[in-house]
Amino acid sequence: MNTSIQKVGIIGAGAWGTALACAVRRAGRDVTLWAHEADVVASINSGDGNPLFLPELPLEPGIRATTDSAEAIDADVVLIVTPAQFLRPVTNTLAAAWKPGTPAILCAKGIEHGSLKLMNEVIAETIPQAPVAVLSGPTFAAEVARG
Repeated sequence: MNTSIQKVGIIGAGAWGTALACAVRRAGRDVTLWAHEADVVASINSGDGNPLFLPELPLEPGIRATTDSAEAIDADVVLIVTPAQFLRPVTNTLAAAWKPGTPAILCAKGIEHGSLKLMNEVIAETIPQAPVAVLSGPTFAAEVARG
């Protein structure tokens, strides 16, 4: 069994998702970053960075962005970096294309409005075929992006 991680998908191109994409790319991995906003995707792919969410910081060369979530989750591991209030609708969309056994690394914190469920509980309900881990800690996106 090959446990090597080469392709990393990142769902969410806000400041934190973009910073994590930089860190993963610096580690030599292929990165596909999903964004809802087509202008963010165009800016990242043209080499202009992410002026909407991480302005004035250059991104690591080779980060590829897409608006196609299925393309982003075609990876060895997927980091889910969406705001808490969007986690359920986003993961509901991802579920049909999610390859069984592909780990989901939850990089969002919070409690779902209405259900009061934790983010890992939401993922367990929406993508039951994904083993879940959590990445957490006190950081600033700009510092992570800079390395």
